[in-house]
Amino acid sequence: MSAENATAATFDLSFTKLSGLTGGNPQGTAVYRAELSNIGFENINSILIGDSNIGTGGESGKFSGFDLDAIKLSRTLVSSAASVNGITGLNLFDFSSTGTVFTPGTQRPTTNPALSGNFFGTTGDSIDNSIATLQNFDGNSVTNDNAFGYASLGDGGKAGFNLTSPVSTKGSLYLYIGEVGDNGEVATAQITVSDEPLRIPEPTTLAALSLMGIYFTVRSNRAKAQ
Repeated sequence: MSAENATAATFDLSFTKLSGLTGGNPQGTAVYRAELSNIGFENINSILIGDSNIGTGGESGKFSGFDLDAIKLSRTLVSSAASVNGITGLNLFDFSSTGTVFTPGTQRPTTNPALSGNFFGTTGDSIDNSIATLQNFDGNSVTNDNAFGYASLGDGGKAGFNLTSPVSTKGSLYLYIGEVGDNGEVATAQITVSDEPLRIPEPTTLAALSLMGIYFTVRSNRAKAQ
């Protein structure tokens, strides 16, 4: 556990891989479980998943990096991937842009036009949960027109989730993560929980930063021309 300030703390998680696979058609989602009870602070307010940025696993282009099928918090312990959709999850996730922070990573080079564009399951700067369906372990384990049910983060990309209310770590509590493709990305990913919410940039702030970037670019170009 690492203290970020006097009140905030984060905890790096270790995971156990469940037996078998789950997902859509075809099934190829590996499920990993982390125990969150008694981790050192009383309540969890946010979860952050970061691709390891080692450039292995997955496809290139818009399918680069960690492919997240689903995420679930539950008080129920299961040991097989086939069982994870059947257990009761805690209704604490808001998969809209209000409750989810997406920081896209980089895309691996590709010459295939079909692999170009925004990261799969995203709009470019946010998760598109109508495609990603992160509440269900239902990803089609393919990287073609039949892909569905997951979000690709890109190499070094991150997906953060602010819970709609704090969840107590007292008693049994488990985090389940689905990784499309079963290529070991969870084992190398950086996944943490925190007792503080993640900061979501306000749209006006992003717009102001964008305008500042344009202003400084114009100023720089004018200076070079003089």
